[in-house]
Amino acid sequence: MSSSFLIIVALVFVVNLACIAWAVTDLLQRDKVRYLPKTAWLVIIAIVLFGSVLYLLLGRDRVVAG
Repeated sequence: MSSSFLIIVALVFVVNLACIAWAVTDLLQRDKVRYLPKTAWLVIIAIVLFGSVLYLLLGRDRVVAG
């Protein structure tokens, strides 16, 4: 394998870990999430590749300022 391929794989791995940390932190701080219960979102974040991105795009409940 070429070194540039390994660097790309490492970068994707680090970005995915950062997204997982962000998603889990966000999930634990929110009172409500959309579409699924919190435990289901936690399983998706932990198991599905880029499940954290799915949560961040779909699962976060929109906060209405008021």
